[in-house]
Amino acid sequence: MNIGIVGCGIIGSRMGQNWIKAGHSVLGWNRTPAHAKHIGFPLTQSPAELAIRSDVLMIVVSDPAALESVIEGRRGIARAPLNGKVILNASTVGPADNQRAAKAIGEAGGEFLETPFTGSKGGAEAAKLIFYIGGSSALLERMTPLLLQIGTKCFHFGPVGAAADAKLIMNMMMANLLEAMAEGLAFAQKAGLDMTTFMDAYKLNAGYSTLADMKIGKMLGGDYTTHFSLKHMDKDVRLAQQRARDLHIATPLTDRLKEIFTEGMQAGWGEEDFAVLFRLIKQKSS
Repeated sequence: MNIGIVGCGIIGSRMGQNWIKAGHSVLGWNRTPAHAKHIGFPLTQSPAELAIRSDVLMIVVSDPAALESVIEGRRGIARAPLNGKVILNASTVGPADNQRAAKAIGEAGGEFLETPFTGSKGGAEAAKLIFYIGGSSALLERMTPLLLQIGTKCFHFGPVGAAADAKLIMNMMMANLLEAMAEGLAFAQKAGLDMTTFMDAYKLNAGYSTLADMKIGKMLGGDYTTHFSLKHMDKDVRLAQQRARDLHIATPLTDRLKEIFTEGMQAGWGEEDFAVLFRLIKQKSS
């Protein structure tokens, strides 16, 4: 199969590499070609050209504006004839953004499935992403074998828009949990606790989590190399806030959290892993 990757960054490049391993022909497009020089597959000149040359496109871009640009821009995907083509959108955006994208793709003759995921850099590299799906169950049935070549599970949440909600909620909860861990670790250090004993005890506490496995070592070691950047989580928290307001859901903890994320962004840490919030807590605790 001919597969196109729109957005060949940390995740998109690894998706493409795993599809190549599975025997597919892969092309890509990246907004900044210089940032995708060594990804292992060639780039096209535009999303429209990529659509023409592909059977299935996977979109992995940063935010709603980027999604709109690669679909509806002057040389966007929807400017190409899409009859018989499937567009998968793994970008974390709002439900209305995916619904607009699905409409534009449909009007161009294509089919659309929203496929946001969890798993970050490590999951993408190991082909162990978990996909949240919104859209036609029949289309999902056709695409599942392809998705399971780069992931391990697909959860179907309903029509287009439902998976975007699920993803924003999951990331909102994860961001709040990270902040709680950062505060707790700084508290334990400041109180003079032996951190080895504290961690041994924490691992047997009901509050321990997979996120703790992923992030605590990074925080205690001051290693903020990017698996999930602060700027992307900041964007996701903002989108979750907006969606919650649309649904008249109170989010007092997340509202305060967004202010903390904004502090980190203003400090210039947007490109670092969002575990860098531990640095902010430490600075405020000195």
